[in-house]
Amino acid sequence: MVQGVAADSVHETIIQTIIQKGKAMIFENAWRSVRRRTGYSLLLVIVFTVITAAVVVSLAIMQAAQTAKASGLANQSVTATISMNRSQIIKDAAGSASSDSSDGDSSGDSSAREAARTAMNDMQLTLADYETYATAAGSLLTGTYYSQTAGLTAVEGQAEPVSSSSSSSDAASSSSSDSAGSDSAQSGQPSDDGQGFGGRGAEASMSSSDFTVVGLSNDEALANLGITVSSGEAVATGTSDTLDAANSDGSYDAMVTDEFAQLNGLSVGDTFIVADSAGTQITFTVVGTYTSTGADSGGSFGPGGFGQSTSDRIIVSMATMSALGLDADSNDSTQISYTYVLGSGSDYDAFVHACADAGLSDSYQVQSSDVDSYEKSIEPLLNLSKFAKTMLCVVLALGTVMLVAMTLFSIRTRTYEMGVMTAMGMHKRTVAGQMVVETVIVAVLGLLIGTCVGAAASVPVSNKLLASEISSAQSQAQQQSNFGRQLQGGHATGAQGTPSDTARSDATASSDASASSSASVPPDDSAADGNRKGGTMGQVTQYMSSVNASVNLTTVGLAALAILALALIAGLVGVIWVLRYEPLQILADRS
Repeated sequence: MVQGVAADSVHETIIQTIIQKGKAMIFENAWRSVRRRTGYSLLLVIVFTVITAAVVVSLAIMQAAQTAKASGLANQSVTATISMNRSQIIKDAAGSASSDSSDGDSSGDSSAREAARTAMNDMQLTLADYETYATAAGSLLTGTYYSQTAGLTAVEGQAEPVSSSSSSSDAASSSSSDSAGSDSAQSGQPSDDGQGFGGRGAEASMSSSDFTVVGLSNDEALANLGITVSSGEAVATGTSDTLDAANSDGSYDAMVTDEFAQLNGLSVGDTFIVADSAGTQITFTVVGTYTSTGADSGGSFGPGGFGQSTSDRIIVSMATMSALGLDADSNDSTQISYTYVLGSGSDYDAFVHACADAGLSDSYQVQSSDVDSYEKSIEPLLNLSKFAKTMLCVVLALGTVMLVAMTLFSIRTRTYEMGVMTAMGMHKRTVAGQMVVETVIVAVLGLLIGTCVGAAASVPVSNKLLASEISSAQSQAQQQSNFGRQLQGGHATGAQGTPSDTARSDATASSDASASSSASVPPDDSAADGNRKGGTMGQVTQYMSSVNASVNLTTVGLAALAILALALIAGLVGVIWVLRYEPLQILADRS
């Protein structure tokens, strides 16, 4: 009896020893199992490698896009402008007219149009308004500059505008377009120039002007035009009282374009005469001629809604504008273009909130051509980031399904092995733990190899995909550009979306060819406000053509978490499957 008890004690001791050794050797046993099942382990490593490489490339692209969006303009100075939110004004006017008119009243649309026109004319911001928002922005701004633009007319026998050299066919086309615009106004449809229903707002009264006189507040405003002085010197800018006095002969200093000077036989020191809207003659002395390469040559400092080509732009100081009574305080038809210079792109959102806090209503909008242009340039990258995010989700989902299926298959082929281990006294959780460790070991091997592959492939793959996205964006934009030209009878549109008064010159044809061959034209209707650089059909977007999608520690860490999560999910399924087995039943089924 005593001997039987002793034997049972020894047997129990042996079993406990085996269990303890099994627990202690779980990692060693798992590694041996991985090495013993070479084919299956190699297949599993390949699966984890492919998944890891795809995850690393996807994460690298997503992080590159996020970095480009967040830090692209972080250390660069950007400019911002405030303009009327015409769509909101029209919407408010339509709602007000609808509430005042009865159902079925045909006068409702007419009332909405009149209300919108009146609101736009009454809501023009003054110079004091612009300066109020500059004060509210405070330290966000590194500077401000502005221009005031008015229309002048030609005097018979004196200087002629360059735009008057238009061919008769272009004049006929313009006449036809004006007629179409008139029909649009009568039908109550929004005009193409973005000024509201039918009409062109305050600018319409100046549409017949021959010249555009631009007064500049400071040298920064002059630099924004990209002025390159061809002869003479740049005109003095600013509002200083010392600049108010005319020259001894009663003329005022001005700069004109090379084309204007050549057409009228002018050189530095010569004078020419034009007239204001009241017919008062004004004499200008040419202090310099210039060419303009600024991106804003066709925008707010350019035709500005007056319809002239930029070749007919006369640049003077702001003091001259005041002396001639052409400044905004003296002339209701004079337009103001006020630009805020922000220290960095990260200050733009803060500036928008500062303007709102200072009382800027929804009828106005803060815009930045720099921010818009940059966001446009990285649009293919952002689209690629969305694609990478989708690919990441698909890869992880398919990887999870594949790994779970492979784990279940592996367990089903090892049921007898698990039955023997549990029959010897090993707990089910110990057996299941060994299965999980085996999966993690293989996952780590695949992670190491896949990370190296993904790091090597991330940059070339991302740039290849980015090139494809850019090509697609350019093709789409070109189709839109061609469609717009077809609607205009084959002619490109001007800055306001209407046919230019100038002839289709060689320069215009060259610009069209450039836009057609190497870049895209963004369909940005907001450019009609004159706050975009180059206009809707003339702006060329330079897309970001390469991206630094290199792999960093963050990418590796996120990829490791994703792969280990997949391994644990697959292992957890295996654990649940193992715990369902009964060792004696397994051995009985084997017999």
